[in-house]
Amino acid sequence: MQQSKWADRFFMIGFLGFLALALSITLMQPKTSWSYYENRTLAQPAELSVETVLDGTFPASVEPVLQDHAAGRNTLMQLSAWTDLHLFHRPVVNQVVPADGMLLGWNPYETPNPAAITAQAEHMAEELARLRDVVEAYGGYFCYTAVPGQYAYYSESYPDFLNNREAYTALEVPALTQAMAKRGMDLLDMGAVLDTAGNPIEYYSTADYHYQFGGAYLTYRAILERLNTELDTELAILDGHSLTVETLPNPYLGSRGRKLFGLEDCGERLTIGLPKDPVLFTRFDNGRETAPMVYALPATGAEEVLYSLYMGGDIGETVIQTHRPELPSILIYGDSFTNPVECLAYYSFDEMRSLDLRHYLEMSLADYIRLYQPDIVVGIRDYEALLSTDYNGRPFAVQP
Repeated sequence: MQQSKWADRFFMIGFLGFLALALSITLMQPKTSWSYYENRTLAQPAELSVETVLDGTFPASVEPVLQDHAAGRNTLMQLSAWTDLHLFHRPVVNQVVPADGMLLGWNPYETPNPAAITAQAEHMAEELARLRDVVEAYGGYFCYTAVPGQYAYYSESYPDFLNNREAYTALEVPALTQAMAKRGMDLLDMGAVLDTAGNPIEYYSTADYHYQFGGAYLTYRAILERLNTELDTELAILDGHSLTVETLPNPYLGSRGRKLFGLEDCGERLTIGLPKDPVLFTRFDNGRETAPMVYALPATGAEEVLYSLYMGGDIGETVIQTHRPELPSILIYGDSFTNPVECLAYYSFDEMRSLDLRHYLEMSLADYIRLYQPDIVVGIRDYEALLSTDYNGRPFAVQP
């Protein structure tokens, strides 16, 4: 009996020692604010003060911080992902669906409500009509573009028992198209354009939510062709004769591959396009002059690259001036889908402005347009965000 008690005590002391060691390492190791693999901001502790202790703010922040910064966390999560992938063969791991050699995003189950979707489309179309009126009041032109996300482009690759949002997409896009048409606007739906092109697999990422360079180029070209037709202009469109296309050798996991800690690699690489006859330009990000480049190129071919290769990632405001006053100006706004398009679009304009209202907080989109009065305003939204009134879907409000 005495021996058993000593064994219990030894086990308890060892266990408590392990917890103390893990906690000490957690508290002492350098803290990062961003999780590369999870593609999200990690929890940070609230400011320690008498007030934050008494009102519960600081104590409430401790547990999320310990969870996000626990010693060995990434190793344990990687082990868990490996087990789910290769031992249990789960169809969904960390909200990623490995299927057909791709890494697709998991979508929660839903029963699309046609009446609700129609109401959302009517509201969005009304907001866009108001924005169009702002642009046309000073003689500008407004173009709104919808692009499929990965789940829509590869909808047939989902297992039958998982939601590919096909039913929702079949209601959403026609509803917005019709609502905009009632208000005299023509939605540029890249889904239809991509269908006509045959939906090449190389046009969209197999490891990320976004399109690949091919899809971005087709979007850029479709927008420029519409502008030339509607405005009776001859804006230069980069093509096979004027554009050098290069696929980088750098490893690219994509957001889905990172969620799986690099355990599943689709072997995908990112591609860039550079004008054969480059134009000089100056670039400003959030009001500060930066290096005149549109691709955040790695120093070597061995480094991993992110989708932020294009335009340096999501930035609140970017202004590129090519100093050719005979050309029109353009404003492009939207989420990350705008970035690779902007890498090409600047070439055709005197000035290109871009806004991402998830990060730009100075004024509303409508007020920004009234202030700078660009000749052309182009919105680019993906199907998932098409009816959303958050951020880039709220043109008349300053974001919280």
